Amino acid sequence: DARRELSRKLDLLSSPQSRCTPSVLSQNCTATHLDWLIRPSLGGTSLIIKDLIKAFASPTVVIAGTGYLVDMFDLFAFNMLRVKSLKSLGLDPEAVTAVGVNIINAQLAGLILGAYIWGKLGDRFGRTRVLLGSILLYSITSLLTSMVQDPWQYGILRFLTGIGLAGELGAGITLISEEFSDKRRGLGVGIFIILGFVGVVLASFVAQTIDWRSCYVVGGLMGLALLFLRCRLHESILFSSTKHQTGIKYGGLTPILSNSGLRGKFVQGILLILPTVFVPQIVWSLSPEIAKAKGISGIDPATVLGFGYTMVIVGDFLAIYLAEKLKSRKRSISVFSAAGCVFFLVFLFCPFHSANEYYLWSSMLGMTFGTWVVGSTVIAESFGTNIRATAATTIPNFSRGCVILMNFALMALKPALGITNAMTCVGAVIFVLSIIAIYLTKETYGTDLTFVDGQKPKDVTKDLVLNNA
Repeated sequence: DARRELSRKLDLLSSPQSRCTPSVLSQNCTATHLDWLIRPSLGGTSLIIKDLIKAFASPTVVIAGTGYLVDMFDLFAFNMLRVKSLKSLGLDPEAVTAVGVNIINAQLAGLILGAYIWGKLGDRFGRTRVLLGSILLYSITSLLTSMVQDPWQYGILRFLTGIGLAGELGAGITLISEEFSDKRRGLGVGIFIILGFVGVVLASFVAQTIDWRSCYVVGGLMGLALLFLRCRLHESILFSSTKHQTGIKYGGLTPILSNSGLRGKFVQGILLILPTVFVPQIVWSLSPEIAKAKGISGIDPATVLGFGYTMVIVGDFLAIYLAEKLKSRKRSISVFSAAGCVFFLVFLFCPFHSANEYYLWSSMLGMTFGTWVVGSTVIAESFGTNIRATAATTIPNFSRGCVILMNFALMALKPALGITNAMTCVGAVIFVLSIIAIYLTKETYGTDLTFVDGQKPKDVTKDLVLNNA
């Protein structure tokens, strides 16, 4: 089936009627079956909305996106269930914060290790195999988490879950980026990421409806159910073509870290999306402690994350639209980064008189997450096909892993400054680093992805046809 599908796509790309190759996908073609994918951007609102709807109907986006939905459901499950689950295991309120932070750090450490493993495997053996392996691992560990009896078991299983969760984002983004045209891949990646954020909203609802052990069961069963749907995914044509070429290094961090240009883009990518990691993993997850410092009680992290990610979805649609309207990913990111700085300061220093006000202003931080949805596309467009899965997997997860350092800094500053001022200091450093990264990042809108790093760009369609003749 995979070979027949690859042959069908080759026919579309090389047929006399279309004369389309990967290197000219951004140009006008007459083939109606590829028209919406390859038509150059006209910047019109109606056209952008129309293509956004068509991107949502793409089987690759839907299948990969539903997996990312379950991924985000499981990723944020502990953030929402931290207090009630640890209290049920016999921990006192003071220990809940300290032990909870340690378990979050264990999960983040798993994400870092998993990012390296899945990224390397994705560039060597294919994006679809990574999507299958990752969802199988975190589904099983999520089911096992429902049976934990002490914090040590909890931490170990969240570490293993983190390894599994690391593969979804990068492999999905890479697969979609390589399928869509130069001017429309941002729409496909955007829908994919938004579906993941729907998973956080769903997790919020489930966490407030059933007990914490059943919540982990739901996440594990959803993952196993989607495993069968994943079998329908086909491998990227760009990857299938380049894997036959010799003299190219595939996957791993060595090709990236040994090249100064690639190393710079790698670090910039990590710093660029730091604020969108800091807000949910620190600000929203520790919302009961922050609200208490403001004199407000009864704040539920699941509710904060649910409202917050509802606004994230709204903000992401706006960011995708702005990037297409301006034909610039960098300018869209800059707008939402500036908005994030403003809303962060308002949230920390404006007085709140009720829980509803707290929920409102904390959720407004989600409107600024356009940096993540557009930045993820920038990351995928910045690296060649031979290391794209590695970059798209490791950069977001290494950025998530930076939360470990944020937690250490926050806990060190908290006794002297209090949690609000400590969070202000940590947040200020993060936003400044992100702004510097945005300034240094090059525009990638409309980039042709038919290239590998370490080799001059070439038309890979000819090689692909010869290899499959």
